[in-house]
Amino acid sequence: MATLKTEPDLVWYIDDSDVRTVRLRIPEEFKLRLGEVFIRRGRRGVRWLGSVTTRGRRDIELNAFLPYRVSLSRFILRGQAAREFGAPSRGQWPLWAVRRFLLYDVLLHEVGHLQVVDPNATNVNRKHASETRAQEFADTLRRQLWTCDFNHPDPVHNSPQEDELSFIPLWQGLNKQQRFRLVDIALRGPHAQLPDLTTFGEIENQQMSFLTRALCYELT
Repeated sequence: MATLKTEPDLVWYIDDSDVRTVRLRIPEEFKLRLGEVFIRRGRRGVRWLGSVTTRGRRDIELNAFLPYRVSLSRFILRGQAAREFGAPSRGQWPLWAVRRFLLYDVLLHEVGHLQVVDPNATNVNRKHASETRAQEFADTLRRQLWTCDFNHPDPVHNSPQEDELSFIPLWQGLNKQQRFRLVDIALRGPHAQLPDLTTFGEIENQQMSFLTRALCYELT
């Protein structure tokens, strides 16, 4: 996970180790055409999150260099909900929700585009999964992966648990500076001990349970 703020308003949300974890979880039959996954610094802000490279149609590019304050709600499609990723339906998304969406929606969607649906098609676009089929692939595989608890300390590799969902109202009640501070703390993790969180006001036990898992996950 990225640990340092690299520009005043932009940070890396995921890294190669995050991608490797997801790749290991994808069934082998779906990885036959999967080449490299490149984590890029996007040139179009949050208008683009991922794509399959045209040449060879095997490699994937992910835009993981995004603003500190970002909402991915406009990327939520029918049949999905922001809450599925640990985010509120409106407003800025927590860091963990952004990371989870990049890894378990965007990445899996692009893997879906690599799947051959009509091997006899001469048109490459018809040969491989369309946008609709790629999204169906991502939604189905993600939910299958999340049916069982995955033994990994970083909470983004499982669906949001009750303690994380209880954190959403706290997140929504924070002001801009408090959210910026919390994202900054998270990006510098995992921490050897829980950082001072008193500036975020009263935190309930369940919410603190999640923050402990999210900020100090190598210790839990």
